[in-house]
Amino acid sequence: MRKRSRSRSSRLNVVEAPDVVRVRTWVQLLRTFLVFQRQVTGIIAEHDMTMPQFDVMASLKYGEGLTQQELAERLLVTKGNMCGLLDRLESVGWVERRADVTDARANRVYLTASGRRKIEVALPAHDEFVAGLLKALAISEVDELRHLLEKVEEGVAG
Repeated sequence: MRKRSRSRSSRLNVVEAPDVVRVRTWVQLLRTFLVFQRQVTGIIAEHDMTMPQFDVMASLKYGEGLTQQELAERLLVTKGNMCGLLDRLESVGWVERRADVTDARANRVYLTASGRRKIEVALPAHDEFVAGLLKALAISEVDELRHLLEKVEEGVAG
């Protein structure tokens, strides 16, 4: 059992069973994610992009020439979803697919000049906003949180 304090000054300490602590922590993690996601989606929308479009273009900014499969795996989406998303990004002129020179079955994805300009404006605004979301924590706490979340992900991924 673990003592938990909801607030340092105004809430009572409550003793919770370990499984209750885990479930309540999961709920808090999900709530925090949803609040962050809603706010970040708003920032990205100001640049006339959706979050999935932003995710693909940001991934390509740091690794152009990825295959559709690599992008899908990196962004944790299905190949079908990635294909539809790339169709839409291609139709607005932000990405282009080129046949892989060594594997005729694969396409590699690249930013167009227009797409590069778009992500180079949106990415700094996104990064600044996201950094601000974590200002309530000291940098050592942010680093610890990242390591804890990586540990949880490794445990789930097995």
